[in-house]
Amino acid sequence: MIMSKKIWTSIVIIIILLIPLVGYQFWYVPNYTGDDYYTYIGNSYKEIIEKDDSGNDYREYDYKQNGYDKNGSEKLLKFDSALGRPIKPHNYLKVTYNNKHQQVMSWEKVPKDQVPRKSLEQILK
Repeated sequence: MIMSKKIWTSIVIIIILLIPLVGYQFWYVPNYTGDDYYTYIGNSYKEIIEKDDSGNDYREYDYKQNGYDKNGSEKLLKFDSALGRPIKPHNYLKVTYNNKHQQVMSWEKVPKDQVPRKSLEQILK
């Protein structure tokens, strides 16, 4: 009887500990992570000027360019600067692309020596 109670208690504890792990794997990973692609920023943006609810102008800087994963495979990336100004030209970016949502989740500037060799070869073509 006591052994059976310990087994059931252990099973319940294991299930409680597994719930966050399963949630992370089946909800968070597909919705908020993605694959890394690398690209080079030149002056390839499109400036869009729109008005907010108060009638003030605000600018967006949209980018549409090819990125390459660590194996050199190509993906067309569409994203904006999210800075209120264009991204500084002549920089390499690491872009996280989510396939489920078909969108760029984030980007960050990286030094040239951190761009994988096959990606860099494709960028420099």
